[in-house]
Amino acid sequence: MALAAASASEPATTATTGPEILRAAVIALRAPSSKPLPLVSTNTSEDKHDFCAAQIALGFAGGHIVLIRGNIAKSKSTKQRTLHVAPEPVTNLHFIADDTGTSTTLFATTTAQTLAFDTSGSKSDPSILEERGCGIGCSLVNDEDELIVARDEAIYVYTTEGRGPCFAFDAPKVLLRRFRHYLLLATAAPSTMAPTMDRSRDDDDGLHLDSADSRVYSYNDATTFTILDTKNKLVAYTGVVAGGVRGVATEWGSVFVLGGHGTLDHFSEKDLLEKLDILYRQNLYPLAVKMAQNGNYDLASVAGIYKKYGDWLYSKDDFDTAMSQYMQTIGYVEPSYIIRKYLDAQRLISLASYLQELHTAGMATSDHTTLLLNCYTKLRDEERLNQFIHTQEDYQFDVDTAIHVCRQAGFYDQALYLADKFAKTGMYLKLKVEDQDDIKAALEYMHKLGDSDASIYLAEFGRRCLASLPRETTELLVEVCISGMNARAGAADKSGGGDARRVSVAAVPMLSMRRIQHLFADQPAWLAAFLEQVIARRWQQPASTVGLSEDEENDVKSAWNTLLELYLCGVESPVAVSPQPTKKQAPKERALDLLRNSNASIDWDRAYILCASNGFTEGIAALYEQRGDVTALLELFIEHDDVQNMQSLLDKHGGEQPDLFIKALHYFARNPQLGDNERLLSECLATIEKHNLMSPLRVLQALGGSDRSGVTLGMVRGYIMRQIEASTKRIQDNEKTISSYADKYTAHHDNMDALKTKPVVFQSTKCTSCMAPLDLPSVHFLCKHSYHQRCLGDIGDSCPKCQVENQALEDQRRRQELAARQHDAFFNKLQTADDGFEVVASWFSKNPFAFTRLVDQ
Repeated sequence: MALAAASASEPATTATTGPEILRAAVIALRAPSSKPLPLVSTNTSEDKHDFCAAQIALGFAGGHIVLIRGNIAKSKSTKQRTLHVAPEPVTNLHFIADDTGTSTTLFATTTAQTLAFDTSGSKSDPSILEERGCGIGCSLVNDEDELIVARDEAIYVYTTEGRGPCFAFDAPKVLLRRFRHYLLLATAAPSTMAPTMDRSRDDDDGLHLDSADSRVYSYNDATTFTILDTKNKLVAYTGVVAGGVRGVATEWGSVFVLGGHGTLDHFSEKDLLEKLDILYRQNLYPLAVKMAQNGNYDLASVAGIYKKYGDWLYSKDDFDTAMSQYMQTIGYVEPSYIIRKYLDAQRLISLASYLQELHTAGMATSDHTTLLLNCYTKLRDEERLNQFIHTQEDYQFDVDTAIHVCRQAGFYDQALYLADKFAKTGMYLKLKVEDQDDIKAALEYMHKLGDSDASIYLAEFGRRCLASLPRETTELLVEVCISGMNARAGAADKSGGGDARRVSVAAVPMLSMRRIQHLFADQPAWLAAFLEQVIARRWQQPASTVGLSEDEENDVKSAWNTLLELYLCGVESPVAVSPQPTKKQAPKERALDLLRNSNASIDWDRAYILCASNGFTEGIAALYEQRGDVTALLELFIEHDDVQNMQSLLDKHGGEQPDLFIKALHYFARNPQLGDNERLLSECLATIEKHNLMSPLRVLQALGGSDRSGVTLGMVRGYIMRQIEASTKRIQDNEKTISSYADKYTAHHDNMDALKTKPVVFQSTKCTSCMAPLDLPSVHFLCKHSYHQRCLGDIGDSCPKCQVENQALEDQRRRQELAARQHDAFFNKLQTADDGFEVVASWFSKNPFAFTRLVDQ
């Protein structure tokens, strides 16, 4: 039951809505005709602003519908007009308003028609919704502003546009009320369908007032009271009210029914759990599902009802129907609960159906896939197995598990089909390589893949492929590497330089050589062939290593270093794969060519360690030459007594780096046994003397500072004599310069002393500016220039002719004073200078201490 009923022995009364408004309306009413007509139905529309009646509709037994406008409660002026005159009595009136409150519609029913009026304007023509009406009290308006009309055969729904849906309920209707989503109906036998009008009661004004509540039933008549659940489309309650239903009230969340014998029945709605519990006890599970869905139950709770339904059917041994209910619980009920019920061999068909639905819903796990395939296997249902595997629908099952099960069972064709269909490339190649040992087919399949996928699976299966088909696998590795690198280079060209280039290049897949070199761990010869091909086709072209990405730069270094190590270990690549050389070269010869042609692509430190550990001096020399480290190269030749290469190096780089001759001088001085030692020693001394690289004292120390030195005085006699003569000349020049500075200093000092202590005689007779004879007033300066006072103007106390020279001297003095305070600049220059003494002497020549001031602490 949807509602609970309670009875009371005392009668109840109902309150009248808006009595003052209705009373005022009746007082103000002008009779619509000269003949008195009973008032059957009234209704009001409310003004949403002041909550007072804005419109009042009155329906009369003679068919008149009167509309009154105005605020009658405040006794203001009102307007009255007859809205419509029907040939039959008016039974019900209902107002509805739109959301904005600007439009108001009046629904009206007569015994023969259902009408709608737009009362917002002056238009009074009705819209005829249907050429059938209803009895008094048999219509209402719901929360959706729809008109509900109860007729004997059914209950109809109307809007302003016309008739909508209907609910079949065949019974004579005498009363219709609404409570939430329930319709409250009072139905009676045909003998009670003709109520009489009570005209014996008069109101205070002497007017006859009749309404739907003024029906008179026989006191002993019985009326059936029915509650319809419109949401769930079921009869929630039905019962007989002794003496007939005299009134229905919906207050305080309950329904009260007043009976003709003075009884008051109370109905309260049960909560949803109680309703469902009643349905469970009666095994009405389909109805429970519908009620739960309409009650906004969550999907998990609805699935719980399906589970109860399925359990009940399962207990009745209706396994197939039960499974149809269990399928509705997918996603909410643990599949293991249902699977355990159907593990019996006789129920595997239903279990397979359930598992297939799990896969369709995307809720299956690898265990479910395994179980489903096992079901097909045990049932020997090859057709359904093939249908499951070869289906055209996009089943969301765990393909990896399906392939694994087929693989374990030996169904390689089915496993290969699934792997190919669902793009499980790794599984496909694993089946080909590991299970069928079809390396050729696997390589052909990888040939069809893109560079990115091929690189991934070559890294995984390449070692096994190299063991069986090394030539074909190496060729494929080379092609994938070159193609991937070219694609990255193209992306770099399109995206431009800088950071944007690196971002776009990163999106292009490439087989990293560092990831695949381990594949050749057991086949160094084929690794050398692979590296030779990649280097020859990708990085030996001019400027091919310019502008590479960071990853490819690392690959370049890895390739060169690995190939160098292979050559130094004596590895030769197969002739069938490597490019045909013009002549047969030994591995170390190839290593030397590699070092000379690698430019900046090789890891210098690693290459140096490899060459040094293998005693490959030529390679170390090539590394030094590649870096441009001539000093280290000379030390290498000195270490190995390679005089020929030393001489070639000095001839080539001695002019640019004369400091090399200093190391050569020490070497030749320590090795007098060299055949051409005297000539080489003379060349070193001549270059050192020309560029003044060493002081004579250091040269003599270098020549005679070793016990092994074989240098004689005759070999260096000429150098010593030239150095003595040069020193003597420098001393003489310095003495002349000092004498000249001393004479100038004395002359300047005497002149300054004379200006300070002796009178000055001015003998000029002409103005220095205008060259006219001097006359008073005149101005004389200590520089022996004289001027008319008028010629000086506003110049001041400085001689115009000497002003430029004096200003230059003053600026020089300021610069010296400023330089004397810049101690950091002095020390920086002192640290970076080749001759520190010259810097100190130059600084002292500017007399920095002349600007020093004593500061009292």
